[in-house]
Amino acid sequence: MVTDDSVQILYELIKKCFEMNRILDREVSVLGATFAMNNTAKKCHLGIAHYFPSLADKIGELCLERYNISVVYGETPTADKEYTSPLEIISEMNSTVKDFQLFFMDDVCKRVFNNDDIQVYSDLLELLREYNKIVEQTILLEDKLKLYGNDLASYDAQVDKFWIL
Repeated sequence: MVTDDSVQILYELIKKCFEMNRILDREVSVLGATFAMNNTAKKCHLGIAHYFPSLADKIGELCLERYNISVVYGETPTADKEYTSPLEIISEMNSTVKDFQLFFMDDVCKRVFNNDDIQVYSDLLELLREYNKIVEQTILLEDKLKLYGNDLASYDAQVDKFWIL
């Protein structure tokens, strides 16, 4: 019912979801602990980092388990990168979620469609449509941080005002 090629790329997408969670968990840890941006760290942790394991579960349930295919979970790398500024963290967060979006669209959705697994493709499009909100949020976070410049305390205190998730 689902081609093996589509199953394999879905496994890779699920693995990347957990990689994203690990990377983002590291970023928000540094944002809060090193740069004392606790409000921003908490928002990003709960709204963005935690989004990815949930997305992985939805992909598994809708695109694999629905067709009696069990999920295989790949290994995730260590996340121990050091950061020099909040702008570096937020810029990398933005870049990383955009890269994930491209992988989701170009490597996964197109491949599943080309494999004629249209039933899976239709569910992926719904998930991608929701994911686009994550990209919108990280673009806004980075743009606002550039506007606030070195006034990190104000940015952190007002992050709720430009939080759209």
